[in-house]
Amino acid sequence: MKAAYMKAPWTVEIREVPLKEMEADEVIIDVKACGICGSDLNGAETREEFRPFGHELAGIVEAVGEQVKNLKPGDRVAAESSSFCGDCPECRNGHVELCRNRFLFAESYNGFAQKLTAKARALVKIDGISYEEGAMLEPMGVALDLISVADIGLTDQVLVMGAGPIAIMAVRLAKLRGAGHVTVCARSHSAERIRLAKEYGADEIILTDRETIEEGRRGRLYNRILITTPPATIADTIDAAAFGGIIAVIGIGKTPQEGMCTLNINRMHFKRLQLRFSHATPALFFPECNELIRSGMVPVKPLISHRYPLEKMQEALLTCRDDKEHVVKVMMVNE
Repeated sequence: MKAAYMKAPWTVEIREVPLKEMEADEVIIDVKACGICGSDLNGAETREEFRPFGHELAGIVEAVGEQVKNLKPGDRVAAESSSFCGDCPECRNGHVELCRNRFLFAESYNGFAQKLTAKARALVKIDGISYEEGAMLEPMGVALDLISVADIGLTDQVLVMGAGPIAIMAVRLAKLRGAGHVTVCARSHSAERIRLAKEYGADEIILTDRETIEEGRRGRLYNRILITTPPATIADTIDAAAFGGIIAVIGIGKTPQEGMCTLNINRMHFKRLQLRFSHATPALFFPECNELIRSGMVPVKPLISHRYPLEKMQEALLTCRDDKEHVVKVMMVNE
């Protein structure tokens, strides 16, 4: 079968490789759609050796192992990037998000391929949505986890750092939860992302390459702040936070150095701020996200700005790098 391999700098090879032999608890998926994630783009800048990639995926079950009881050939599924074990003390106490034995599948996935062998436990049936929409369940789950960690509720004043697909979905989710005002910080070159952020509910946009957050907020304070940008930007939001505010973070750095940030802890202390981190591993909320898409509450097709076949994954990756004006979510689609 054909599969894409990627390494830095921004290089993709389409290789003919054998499909991993299916084990008793695994299934073979005919991959129909797979999205390029921000972590894939980080890898395009830092990965030293060619590796398969792609973990935002959906497809149709082609074959099942002898121990698999919950799936059958023909089932339409999306893949969790990780799953909780269900057996550790945290899981049995009802806190599966804190699972200490979680299975991280993303590192072994090659979603940018014709077929994929995956653990059955990582697959969730999709209902009433397309394969492309199914491939959006994983990033939407990240957005929903961020919203949950921030505990957004009625009338909250929300500041969102960044305008990528996860941030845009978070805007919509915040509004559905009753947020009173949502401001998004973005760069002016991200024209399509800014348009969609407004369409999904953003009340205001601060163009951070034209003015500072301090200038752009014009005295407004935010009791909920969502960070989808690199960690260094956390410091830029402290003065914008209201007394008792919550800052929730999913943004990570491409390198250990970019993961560093300096914060004025005195300022945070006297403002009684909380700094919380969202880490959607294990991946959760797929059924809920399926319903949010199916019902039209959170439409995701408008976020898919570009579609490419597997054979053009090099072009797809370079589009992410070079077309900042139009790119939102780039997706591989197999016929």
